[in-house]
Amino acid sequence: MSLEELQRKIKTTDDLREIVSTMKALSSASILQYEHANKSLNIYQNNLRDAFHALVKQSNFSQITQKKFSTDNYLVLLIGSNNGMVGKFNRELLQAAETDLRHQHISPQQTVFLPIGKRMVMQLQQNKLKMQASYPVANSVKEVSSLAENIILQIDAAITKLKISHVIMWFHQRGKRGMVEITKTNLMPFDSTKIAHYKNTPWETNNIPLIANNPKMLFSALLRESLMISVSRALNLSLAAEHYTRMTNMQNAEKNIDENLAELDQKYQQIRQEEITDELIDIISGAEALKKNREKND
Repeated sequence: MSLEELQRKIKTTDDLREIVSTMKALSSASILQYEHANKSLNIYQNNLRDAFHALVKQSNFSQITQKKFSTDNYLVLLIGSNNGMVGKFNRELLQAAETDLRHQHISPQQTVFLPIGKRMVMQLQQNKLKMQASYPVANSVKEVSSLAENIILQIDAAITKLKISHVIMWFHQRGKRGMVEITKTNLMPFDSTKIAHYKNTPWETNNIPLIANNPKMLFSALLRESLMISVSRALNLSLAAEHYTRMTNMQNAEKNIDENLAELDQKYQQIRQEEITDELIDIISGAEALKKNREKND
């Protein structure tokens, strides 16, 4: 390989390293914004718990809980990614969901999927699985709420059209040790035990908020808000996990590029030194030839 070819290769590798470093920095910044958004959702969820608490304390909870379904049809939400550079992020999520469904003896005829993310849609298409609808992943925190709202509308449509009785959501999140883990959440049917205990839980003050609305209508509205929080949080967690995975991959790529650059630079220096040595030999040989010619002429 010539010096010119090596120089071009070194420049191309340098340019690639800049791109990788930029992607790593963008992913790092994105993780923080999605994690911050979930902190705000946690505060809102605490307010929602207080609303459930007040409602249960003043109403006949057994009469306002959701109705039971006579069917066993499943809607499975899979939150994946739009973009690559995330390894097996989408494939492993689908495999986890399919394995879980098989262990529960849930047949494909009972199941319809709702994929979030273009790469996840491709995985479902490859496996020829039935889809209710599909959405691209949100590109920013601001888009998460509208995406969550669209997902909830699709859940409502599936309940009405397909008589869905169970809604399961699968997504990635970062664990306590920073490792990305696959998480499963049962969205429907709603687990009434989560709020039933409020009936016997004392209110913090002597003034329980007055419930002026119809208890059933209020319960339905609170349930929808709870679902909205669950879906929004999962979207944020998945996006943070996606960016963390990409950032980790970019760090590994950056390390490999640096090693490659070091090898190319060493090779460049070696070839350059060989050329300099050849040039010196040519100069010395020429000088010696001139000297001999002079001596001969003298």
